[in-house]
Amino acid sequence: MRATGFTLIELMVTLLIAALVLGVGLPTLRHLASEHQLAAAGSDFFHAVQLTRSEALRAGRRAEMRPRDGRDWQSGWEIQVGQQVVARHSALDAGIAVAYTVGGELVAYQPDGQPVTRGTWYFSGGVNSRAVVINFLGRVRICNPVIDIECSQAATE
Repeated sequence: MRATGFTLIELMVTLLIAALVLGVGLPTLRHLASEHQLAAAGSDFFHAVQLTRSEALRAGRRAEMRPRDGRDWQSGWEIQVGQQVVARHSALDAGIAVAYTVGGELVAYQPDGQPVTRGTWYFSGGVNSRAVVINFLGRVRICNPVIDIECSQAATE
């Protein structure tokens, strides 16, 4: 009668192959996760700026978006029209830093949709980055400075 199953050598080879695959795959998965977090943070900020502008137009009053703690966008942000808080965003993940050009401590739009603030907000995490740009007309866009040459010149718009 022959026993069925795996030999010790077959199991060790299988475990060795699994360890190699995991050793190569985990850093890639970590990189993809951090890239996704960064893209999500930039996208959330982009959409919040668009919401700020639309709320100013809708209400016919000045709308402002500012950091929740009053100084650092990493702490999250809130949108206000007058004294009413329209929306809040929680703090960003710890690995994401936010820098901005002069005047970037506040995003505000006039009742006619014209920007009070223009500039660039840079979201970075490791070697990856995103930029959210508001130009002099109030148009907002998001770009990747690593692959978009015009994005690195965005602060001069």
